[in-house]
Amino acid sequence: MKFARIEFFNYRKLRGARLDIADKQTLLVGANNSGKTSAMKALRKFLKDRGGIDTRDVTASNWAEIEKIAGAWTQEVEADLTPLLAQLPFLDVWLDAGPSELHHVAHLIPTLTWTGGLLGVRLRLEPKKGADIKAGYLAARQAADVLHPGGRTANGFALWPRNFREFLDKRMKDLFELNAHLLDPESYTASGPVAPPPLPPLSEGIGPNPFAGLLHICEISAQRGFSDAGDGKSDDGDTAHAASRKIASQIQSYFHKHIDPETDPTPDDVKALMAIHDAETTFNARLKNGFANALTELEELGYPGGLNNPKLSIATQIKPVDGLDHPAAVQYDISGDASGMRLPESYNGLGFQNLISMVFQLMRFRDDWMQVGKFKSQVVTPDDRGIEPLQLVLIEEPEAHLHVQVQQVFMAKAHKVLRNHEDLKKEDTAFTTQLVVSTHSGHIAHAAAFEELRYFKRELPDHGVVPTAAVANMTGLFGEDALTHRFVTRYLLSTHFDLFFADAIIVIEGAAERILLPHLIQHHYPDLAAAYLSFLELGGSHAHRLRPLMEALGLPTLIITDLDAVAVVDKGGKIVKESALPCYGAAQTTANHVLKAWLPKLAEIDSLLAPPLKDLCHTAPDCPIAVSYQTPQSVTQGGQTQDITPSTFEDALALANAEAVKEAAEAALACRMTRAFAEFISTAPTPEDLGKALFDNVRKSSEKAAFALDLLYVKDIKALCAPPYIDTGLTWLVGQLKGGEGAV
Repeated sequence: MKFARIEFFNYRKLRGARLDIADKQTLLVGANNSGKTSAMKALRKFLKDRGGIDTRDVTASNWAEIEKIAGAWTQEVEADLTPLLAQLPFLDVWLDAGPSELHHVAHLIPTLTWTGGLLGVRLRLEPKKGADIKAGYLAARQAADVLHPGGRTANGFALWPRNFREFLDKRMKDLFELNAHLLDPESYTASGPVAPPPLPPLSEGIGPNPFAGLLHICEISAQRGFSDAGDGKSDDGDTAHAASRKIASQIQSYFHKHIDPETDPTPDDVKALMAIHDAETTFNARLKNGFANALTELEELGYPGGLNNPKLSIATQIKPVDGLDHPAAVQYDISGDASGMRLPESYNGLGFQNLISMVFQLMRFRDDWMQVGKFKSQVVTPDDRGIEPLQLVLIEEPEAHLHVQVQQVFMAKAHKVLRNHEDLKKEDTAFTTQLVVSTHSGHIAHAAAFEELRYFKRELPDHGVVPTAAVANMTGLFGEDALTHRFVTRYLLSTHFDLFFADAIIVIEGAAERILLPHLIQHHYPDLAAAYLSFLELGGSHAHRLRPLMEALGLPTLIITDLDAVAVVDKGGKIVKESALPCYGAAQTTANHVLKAWLPKLAEIDSLLAPPLKDLCHTAPDCPIAVSYQTPQSVTQGGQTQDITPSTFEDALALANAEAVKEAAEAALACRMTRAFAEFISTAPTPEDLGKALFDNVRKSSEKAAFALDLLYVKDIKALCAPPYIDTGLTWLVGQLKGGEGAV
C-alpha cells in the first residue's frame, strides 16, 4: 500500500494543486513563498492533527465568494451549505492498495467490484452535528445591529462580527470539523486540470480519521525564528509540533517507550533494578549518616512541630531514567585512543549535533512504528489492528538544522535509516515508508533523483490577484526522449539545482557572460539585482534541450545567445560553410539550434535581422521565455557612424564600451585579446573595419574569459554598460518579474 497522489483545494496558496507522491521519497522544491510550506502544513493538519484549521488557512481569494454566500442568507429561508463547503479547505487522498490488503482498506472500498488499485478519500471541513452556522451568524449580526444600529461608522468602528470571516475567526473551531468521504476510483484522472471529482450522491462521510490502523505519520518541523533549537517551541508557539533537537532529550523519550526496565521486566531488567535498589540503599545510608548532625540540630530548635512531632529524614529515589536526565548524558569521545576523554553533547559543533539528532529522530520514528522492544505493550488496545502498513514521514526544510556539508549526507541516508529494520528489508514486506521533504536547498535537491522532485511554482490565476501555486511533476517530463533526459539530469548534477529555487533564469553562452552579467545587473538593473537569479552556462547548441524543463517550471527565463552566422564559401572549388560576421542581405544562416528549432524558429540571418527590428526579444506565446541575440548597434569610428552587428558577447561588449576596453588594456597583465581589442578601437578607420577586426580576433582567440576578467580591473565598473541586445533582454526580464509588464 502507498500514497499515489494528494490533491489540495482551498488551502492557503494551494487553491487547486496536485502532488504525486513518489514510491520512496518526494522532494518539494520551489522559490520562496511558492506554496511548499502550505503543502506541509496541510498534510499535518488533515492527516496528523486531524483539525486545527482556521480562517487563515482558507485561500485568501476565496473570501469574496464566501462573503457573497453568507450575505445571501438574509434572503434565504434555508441555507444550502454546499457552495460554502466548496470554498473551504479539503484534501483528496489517493491510495494504491493490492487485493491482499483488503482487510486494511475494507472501510475505504466504494463498491463490491473493487479488485485492487486506487482508493480515494476526501477530507473536508463540515458543520458539526447540531451546529447551525446560518442561524449563529445571523443572530450575531442581529445582536450587533441592536447594540449599535447603523453598522460601521465613518471612522471604521463596528461591533463584531462585521463580516462572515470575522464571525468564523472566533467560531470556526466550534462549528466545523473534519469528515471523510469516499471517492469513486473511476473519477481519478492521470493528468489534466486539477479539479475535485464530485462526491457520490447522499455521501454522509465516515468520520475524521479514515486512516486509523493504516497510517503511521511522523514529522520533523522546520526551525523558525532565532530561539534555541531545543527550547520546545515551534514557530507559532505550539509545543505539540516542536521536538527538541538535543539528543539527550530524544534518548529519554526513546528509553521510556522501548527500554524502561520497569515496564514488563525481563530477567536482565530485574538484575538492573536490583542493582539500582542496592545503590539506592547504600546511598540512603550515607545520606542518613551525613545529615545526622544537621537534622539533630534542627530538632533541638523545636522545628518542625505539629502532629506527633514528625521528624525530618532525607532519602534518595533513583529512577532508571535519572541517569539520562543531565547535560552530559550524551558524550562524544574526542581522545582517539584508550584515554577515554569525553565532552558533553553541547560542546560539539551544532551542525554535527543536528545531523545526529535528526537521524536519531528518524530511527525513533521507525522503531515506534515497528513497535521495537517494549513499545508494543504500551499501545495494545482491545481493538488493536497491529502495525500500520504505511508510514509517512514529513520533514520540513532540514537545511534549517544542517550545515551545507552534511545536507546531502542526510538526504542520501534518510530513507535508508527509516527502512533499517529486519521486517522492512524483506522483498515481500507489507510495510511501506514514504518520505516527503520540503526544501530550499540545492544541495538537498542534488541528492535526490530527478523524478522525485515536485516543483512548486507561483502563478497569478484568473480568479483574483492573490498568488497561488501549482505543482509540476518532474517524472516523465521528457517523455520517450532518453537522450535529452540523460543530458539534463547529468548537467544539473554536474552544476547546481538552484534553478528550482530561483525567481528567474538566465541562460548564457559562456564564462565571459557569467563573469560580467552579475556586475551589469547590480549597477544598472536594480529590480533584477534584488531577485534570486539562476545563471545556466549553456551554449546555443544545447540550451534547447532544457526546453521541457523550462516550460514545466514556468519561471521567467531569458536565453542570451549568439547569432552564430555561417556563410557558404568556395574554397578551391569546394563549397563549405564557415563562420561569418553577421550581415543583412548576405544569404547567411544561423548554426544556433535554439534560434532554428525553438525561438523564433528562424534559420536565415535575414529573417532574424529583418527590419524593422522589434524593440523586444522574441518570446514564447504562452510561456515567460524569451531569447535575445545580437542585433545591429550604432558604432562611431573614424568620424563615421554605422550600424554593426556583432557576432558574440565579447565583440558586442567592446563596441558598447570602447573606453573601458582601452583602460583594461593598460593593465600590466592584460591578455592578448584585450590588448588587440584596444588597438583595433584606436586604429580602425571605419565602424565596418572595427567590426570585422573584432570578429576575426574573437574567432581565433581562446581568451574570452580572460578578456572579461580584465574588464573587472577598470576603475569605474559602473560605467560598463550592457550591449543593446542584452539590455533588451534584461529589460524584458524586469517586466516579467514586475508582473508581466513589457511582455510581447
